[in-house]
Formats: sequence, C-alpha cells, structure tokens
Amino acid sequence: MNPPNDPRPSDAPSMSSATLGDRTRDNNDLSDEPEYEGEIHDLARRFTSQSAASGHGPLFPLSDGGPLDPQSPHFNSKKWAKAYLKTRTETADGSTPRTAGIAFKNLNAYGFGQATDFQNTLTNIVLKASSFARKIFGDKGQRIDILRGIDGYVEAGEMLCVLGPPGSGCSTLLRSIAGETHGFHFGNDTVLNYQGIRPEQMKKAYRGEAIYTAEVDHHFPHLTVGDTLYFAARCRCPPKDKLPPGVTAREYAEHLRDVIMAMFGISHTKNTRVGDDYVRGVSGGERKRVTIAEAALGYSPLQCWDNSTRGLDSANAVEFCRVLRTQADTLGIASCVAIYQAPQSAYDVSIPRVLFNLPPWLTWYIAI
Repeated sequence: MNPPNDPRPSDAPSMSSATLGDRTRDNNDLSDEPEYEGEIHDLARRFTSQSAASGHGPLFPLSDGGPLDPQSPHFNSKKWAKAYLKTRTETADGSTPRTAGIAFKNLNAYGFGQATDFQNTLTNIVLKASSFARKIFGDKGQRIDILRGIDGYVEAGEMLCVLGPPGSGCSTLLRSIAGETHGFHFGNDTVLNYQGIRPEQMKKAYRGEAIYTAEVDHHFPHLTVGDTLYFAARCRCPPKDKLPPGVTAREYAEHLRDVIMAMFGISHTKNTRVGDDYVRGVSGGERKRVTIAEAALGYSPLQCWDNSTRGLDSANAVEFCRVLRTQADTLGIASCVAIYQAPQSAYDVSIPRVLFNLPPWLTWYIAI
C-alpha cells in the first residue's frame, strides 16, 4: 500500500515489493547466450551432484524433465539461477529477496557557489580570505539551481536511462535517487518515496540498499576477480545457524560467487587480477562487470550507474547494458543509468524507461 504522499499518478503500476516471479518478460531465457547458458548448466550439475553426495536434498524441488532439472533437455539457465538465488536468500533469513523502487515528484535540487572561480596563487590569497570571511558570517554564496520539477518512478526489476548534455544534472539526479546528497540540497516541496520508505529512513536504516557508482571502478587491483567477489559474498553471508543444511559459510559464499560470475560471463577471469590503470589485469569491460557483480552480491536492490560506459568501446557498452538487464530480470534489481554516446543497440537491449533532462528545465519521462 502506498503512503498518502505517493507522487505517482493514479494510473501508474503498483510499487509493491512483489518478487520477479509475479511478472513476465519477453526476454526470460538465455537462448541467445549459449556461452553463459553452458556455464550455469555446468554449475547446476555440480551443485546437484554435491547435494546428492552429501546426503542432503536439493535446495528446491527438481521435477523430472522440468526447467530446473539440470539433466533435462528443457533446462532453463535463467530460471535455475533465479530459483537458486531466491532459495539461498529465503533459507538465510526466512524472507523473500528484497526489492526496491523509487518514485519522485517535483524533484528540485540546488547548491551554493560562486559565479566565477579562480586558481589559487600567492597574489590572490587576499580574495580567498575575503570569501572565507563572508562564509563565516553566513553568506553561502549564489544559489545555483541544478534540477527543477522532475517527476518519475522506477519499479523493482526495471531500468531507467537518464540522458542529457554535460552540466544538465544527470549525476545530481542519480545521486538524489541513491541518497548521496552531499554538496546540494532539495527543495521544500520535493517528494521521494522508496516504496513507502522516507529518504531519511532509507539513509539511516537501509544503508547499502541504494548505491551510487561513479564512472571510475575502485577495486583492490592486486586481488583476483574470484577473491574480490568471494569477499563481497562472504561479507553478506548469514549467521551459521541460518545457513542451509550441510553448507558451510565458505561453500555458501563460493556458490553464490560462482553463480553470479556465470550469469555475468566472467567465470574465465576467476584467477586473473582485477587490475587498474597501473596494474595489468582484466579488460575495461570485464572490470565493469566485476563492479556490477560486486553490487549484486551485496544485495543492493537499487543501483545508480553514472557514465559507467566511459572508455568502453561499442561492444563493451552493449555488454554492460545487457548485464544490467540480466541482473534486473534475475534478481529484481532496479538500475538507473546515465549513458553518454552509447550505441542504439545499448538502448534496444535493455532500457524500458528514458528520462531526457535538457536545460533550461525541460524534461521528458517516457516508457518505451
């Protein structure tokens, strides 16, 4: 049930936290991705064999010849991965996997600054001192409006593409959705609704549920991809008394890591360093998928990606959007993405909603 101040229009779809199984999608299989399908199929056979060898039953019922049976010709990799991850979460805390969405109405954001700025030198230090004195006496500077009157919503399992020229406030919009409001302020009539949760409560009680990722990937460059994702999975590992029967914490984290890596097509990089600008490691597109996998293993149901295709070629930009679409379909994660100079196929493969933000204060929000 939506609160009284829900900013969505009356004919908008429900924002309830229903799981992905309650909705159907046209792209619900991996028939066009045989390499990822094969990796997940191999994992399904291995996990089923391990469960049988340990004397424990499978995590979920496997009907003979059904889409979840790895020995069946009708095996569906995406359905198996979705059922596996859902069952793991339900077994750990007794509830269905968390999902999140957001609706915003009359989103106004502004900051304070100087009309002009200058490079600090020895001769203009006096000007710097005078501006510092004005701040002490309460002069915040000139008010600069960044966003004005933006309405929209993103449901769980959906993707929103934010388009606009540099300086139009795309990054500010994503930071507003994720709750990263340092450096700017909201207007008094701005309303944000995280499926009935206020922004203050979201920031205080649900930290890590909504995340903002800038264009630069920050990892420990000398760690391998497998170790990086294992650490992310182990950090969200449930207590020992809530683990599935016969499964240790290490096995739990390794299984989740292997399934996520297979879903995102980075299983072959398991023993390769992540790397950075100075340490040789995986490619830029693979490093971007490692970042997405790390966010998925952290159970962040609302993710904001700011210009994450920077420095990627056309093929890797499309692959980045495809991976976001995969985690949305499988895990119910809502993604808000700001993309610059992406090919048309990147939008065709994944983006159902688009928000155009064009100065001065001209905004379109459309569903494709």
